Amino acid sequence: MGANGGHLYTVEVRPSRHDPGRFTWAIRDRGKLVRGSYRPHASEHAARAVALAEVERMIGHDGQSGGT
Repeated sequence: MGANGGHLYTVEVRPSRHDPGRFTWAIRDRGKLVRGSYRPHASEHAARAVALAEVERMIGHDGQSGGT
């Protein structure tokens, strides 16, 4: 396995279906939805930044070991 626990995360940012002019994100692992935004963001850039930070957090949790 790789440093990210064998996961292959992808980030999707799309216009919100419910709030025109705002954006939502989804994180997928090999196509399967892992996490998504609960609220829309003001810009595509802001949505992507939040999603990428969440991926970094998830990778950090996957890479933690139980001891020294």
